[in-house]
Amino acid sequence: MQTGHGNDIYDYPDIRCDFSSNIPYRNASGTIADHLKNRMDSIRNYPDPNARRLTSQLADFHALTPENILITNGSAEAFYLLAHLFQNRKSMIPYPAFSEYEDACRTYGHKISFLPAKSLQGAGRFEADTVWFGVPNNPDGTIVENKTISRFCGENPQTTFVVDAAYDALCPRNESVKELHGRFKNLIIVHSLTKTFGIPGLRLGYIVAGWQVIDAIRSLRPPWSVNALALEAGSFIVENWNELLPDTTSLYTESSRLQQKIAALPQFEVTASPANFFLVKMKKDSATELKQLLIDNFGLLIRDASNFRGLTPQHFRISVQDETWNRQLVKALKRFYTE
Repeated sequence: MQTGHGNDIYDYPDIRCDFSSNIPYRNASGTIADHLKNRMDSIRNYPDPNARRLTSQLADFHALTPENILITNGSAEAFYLLAHLFQNRKSMIPYPAFSEYEDACRTYGHKISFLPAKSLQGAGRFEADTVWFGVPNNPDGTIVENKTISRFCGENPQTTFVVDAAYDALCPRNESVKELHGRFKNLIIVHSLTKTFGIPGLRLGYIVAGWQVIDAIRSLRPPWSVNALALEAGSFIVENWNELLPDTTSLYTESSRLQQKIAALPQFEVTASPANFFLVKMKKDSATELKQLLIDNFGLLIRDASNFRGLTPQHFRISVQDETWNRQLVKALKRFYTE
């Protein structure tokens, strides 16, 4: 696992506002925590190694069978399990992308090729056993449309497509990758409840795939990898999905507004994003320097994005916060270049 992800608040104890994590600032973590306070007795027993209750609930929620779902310790465990399943194969990863795709593939001996993310939409035939990408993509918010994913699967029956849907529910648009569940044998979709519902400390996700894939992965995982409180949180989330889901339209409106304000500063270039997070490139100096200045002078934390493949030392990522903090960030960015 690569270090240097967002939310590295353990290295910076005096942070007042965290723009570095893609977890939506409007989330249900408090409500979920209150629910778990009354379920603490669940830690007295081992968790169900097959997560039968939550698996059944998600199957009903998605109109699937339980055989098509595997609960995981966050989406990160899912990527490593899948990389293990396809070990020593040829994999293609568009870039920039979440680093754990590459790290997981390298751990299990994959021969990796790379493709610029901007070229993925127009790609045709893939000379790879597996292709890994996010919808929307982290860190730039790029979306591969469902019709394109369908074309990929139909035209490349020899290739398995692993789609990271961690931010799918946070991106207001007319379609969701969930609509592709069960349509293609060579499509695997990884979901994260961690991101959508603001519970990164619990680690909870799930894989949707054909039963043969799910059955094969199950034999690779360690026992009890998902703890009892996480399973209880997952059941509560599925039972109250609509009530706990963040207001994604408002999140995007705030994100769009902040993107525009930063783009108006002549020293910064913003990559437009339909998500609650977006990329910014500085025209001089480095993101590492900016990150430290914002920490030291304002208590604000941004994501230095220079360790994403294909990005530069000038790139950083922002996840929108409430309007007061967004104004503080813009004010701080102005000061950085006007002093």
